[in-house]
Amino acid sequence: MWQTVTAGLCQISTNSMNKHLWKESAACKDFDTNLFFDKYEETPDIRHGVDSVCLKCPVAATCFAVGVSQKEYGIWGGIYLDKGKISREFNSHKTKSKWSEIWQNLTMR
Repeated sequence: MWQTVTAGLCQISTNSMNKHLWKESAACKDFDTNLFFDKYEETPDIRHGVDSVCLKCPVAATCFAVGVSQKEYGIWGGIYLDKGKISREFNSHKTKSKWSEIWQNLTMR
């Protein structure tokens, strides 16, 4: 069965049988997943580095759409989400320029 997921300007179609295959192409697939969740919250010094991983990721838009649609928390597509919504607290270090770069990465690929 095919399913369409929309998150902001990002829209993806996924086969429910293969819904996690995108993770194999993720830039973060060999990283400690806690860097994108608890450690991101607890250690502000790592946030810019973690964000830069997502900017190079070929599946960032899919990641973000999944995070929003599944009401996740943590970094999804380079944006920290809290219950699927953009967290002001954990994204406050991002400049306007960085936000522009992130949105281009999510919508222009």
